[in-house]
Amino acid sequence: MASPSGKSPVPWDPRQLLIVSDLHLSEGWDERTKRLSRQEDFYFDTSFARFLATQVTNAAQRGSRLRLVIPGDLVDFLQVTSVPPGDSVDGEPIKNRDRRFGLGTSPAHTCWKLRRVVSGHWIFFDALARFVADGHDLVILPGNHDIEWIIPQVQATLIAELTARVPPALRGGIGERVRFLPWFYLEPGLIYIDHGHQYDPLNSFDYFLHPYLPDGRIALPAGSFFVRYLFNQVEFSFPFADNMKPASAFLCWALRRWEGWRKLPQYLRFFRETLEKAGPLDPAWQAELEAKQAERLQALQAETGLPADTLLALKALWVPSAIHHLSKWRLALSFFREAGAGEPLTAYAERIRSLLGVRYVVFGHTHEADLRPLTGAPPRAEYVNSGTWTRVFSENFEERLLKEESEFVYVLVDRVGPKIELLRWRDDLGAGERVRLFQSQK
Repeated sequence: MASPSGKSPVPWDPRQLLIVSDLHLSEGWDERTKRLSRQEDFYFDTSFARFLATQVTNAAQRGSRLRLVIPGDLVDFLQVTSVPPGDSVDGEPIKNRDRRFGLGTSPAHTCWKLRRVVSGHWIFFDALARFVADGHDLVILPGNHDIEWIIPQVQATLIAELTARVPPALRGGIGERVRFLPWFYLEPGLIYIDHGHQYDPLNSFDYFLHPYLPDGRIALPAGSFFVRYLFNQVEFSFPFADNMKPASAFLCWALRRWEGWRKLPQYLRFFRETLEKAGPLDPAWQAELEAKQAERLQALQAETGLPADTLLALKALWVPSAIHHLSKWRLALSFFREAGAGEPLTAYAERIRSLLGVRYVVFGHTHEADLRPLTGAPPRAEYVNSGTWTRVFSENFEERLLKEESEFVYVLVDRVGPKIELLRWRDDLGAGERVRLFQSQK
């Protein structure tokens, strides 16, 4: 089996694969004010620590190790809006726009934001550090809310933060057991995992493997600008705004209240800020991005062992980024659609299964936990969506009856069998149980 990082593979023992995604950690708890950030969506640090400790205990009883894969949106860099005092961060200037909307995507700005997230979620990161120090692996993939994991300085900052949280005697090897992959996690014949945002035009990157602007910042998709310029501002009044899906559901709710109407002119101004970002890329810079992405694909071919034509076929499944390919008016209309409201993710999972011959295809992104069989030749293949740990307020009355607002979803892959399970952590029981899913409507 090829190692995800391209290095010599670590024996599996055997062990299990643990998958959680879409945690969306933001600034968390501010010890100075004794308050949570109004943009925070993750309040479950202690529950997550107990969850992880239980998985480690279970693995120890089996005499095996775990690999935790977090396929995107572990951190919500977009929703870190605090700004440090002074005029710069590690030599990177802080502009007036940064003070209005939060720091940008440069390495220095992002490292400051990551340290802010870690300080507000110390229980979470203490648990993650113990997990790795105990000899288990951590694999992190970028999502649309934490694309910044591709930046080497950001990767180094997380490793340093985790290392500092364990006793000196346990610090050896932590850097080797934390891996950052640029796109997907693959075990040939068994499982393919990626975040899933590349199949959603509002949140896809045309140059996902090298998504940079000429000044070194990251070129964000439309959905990220909606968060930065609109939803972050809305959440100062309505902290749960981005927990209502789709966005149009929140809009209808807000416009039934005086506060929503009072703030509407302000929100429309922020909405226009987002639309102003729409437009095609500069042709000369686009050619540069094409060349850089081709280099990354070549490197990825060497790391994964996949044939070049297979990698290109996987890349061909990405949908064009709406911010560069839609008019401002069409972009405005697309805002009211759910994430992934175009072709369903299961359709992309079918194609990936066909290309790679894997048993399991796992996405996140939509926050909709799912497990269903895929069609095609045997052996039986399955699609899984790893859901979220954030609260989701649904318009669907059936879901409101049978699902909790916080499901604490995780995926467990047993390589003996193999077998895949979609579970939700029951903190009250100290164990997992099956996620409740409905039969499809006839």
